[in-house]
Amino acid sequence: MKDVLIDLAKAAQHAVDALQGDPAEVVGRGADGAPSTRIDRAAEAAVLRRLDEKGIRLDVLSEEAGFVDRHGDGLLVLDPVDGTHNALRGVPAYSVSLAVGHARLADVEAGLVLDLVSGAAYFAEKGRGAELNGRPIHARRFDPKDVLFSVYLGTNAEADAAAVAAKARRVRNLGAASLDLCLVARGAADAYYMHSREERLKLRACDIAAGTLIVREAGGEVLDLQGNDLDIPLTADAHTDLVAVGDRAAWEAIR
Repeated sequence: MKDVLIDLAKAAQHAVDALQGDPAEVVGRGADGAPSTRIDRAAEAAVLRRLDEKGIRLDVLSEEAGFVDRHGDGLLVLDPVDGTHNALRGVPAYSVSLAVGHARLADVEAGLVLDLVSGAAYFAEKGRGAELNGRPIHARRFDPKDVLFSVYLGTNAEADAAAVAAKARRVRNLGAASLDLCLVARGAADAYYMHSREERLKLRACDIAAGTLIVREAGGEVLDLQGNDLDIPLTADAHTDLVAVGDRAAWEAIR
């Protein structure tokens, strides 16, 4: 499965690199009604073509196309460009996120996040750990003297996000959920906190399916805002907030 996901991710990467025309041009609406840009559609189309070329029997749940019934044996959960706004503004933090599962976040079996700027490839398979570019990665043990949180902030964030940020010595946010989750998995961040006041801006299954498995396989936890293990259906209309931590002590510090 790793080779399959890498092949699909590379197809998206090549499509982005070869894109002609204005990448920000709105060319339609995604599955949730949000505008779809040329860059999103090009990356998604490349992955769907590759599935057909390789005869890979997977249905698809994509941020743009929604659910695509391909009479598959499993479900590919795809975000063709996570961090589209970053890509369009020139912020070097955006990725393609792919995961294979069936019906819910908890049953995702494999996940890959490919950083489309650096080429860093994060991969996890259930029960087999997580890796970065083929080397094992592990979440970081919490050190209260050196706390770094990734926190979603701004006018669309709930007020408690600022309070969470104030508990950290340093605060970062990449603006691409898959990559923010991978920061926790590799031990670069102690936590990733997302609490949006806008339902339409909460995270979708396509944003987090791969990253959630990568965090968990690296020894971290992905929780809802009540501290329970996060689990949502793998559907186009599922939205959620979350907190990902490398160590349970980080969750206790946030509460």
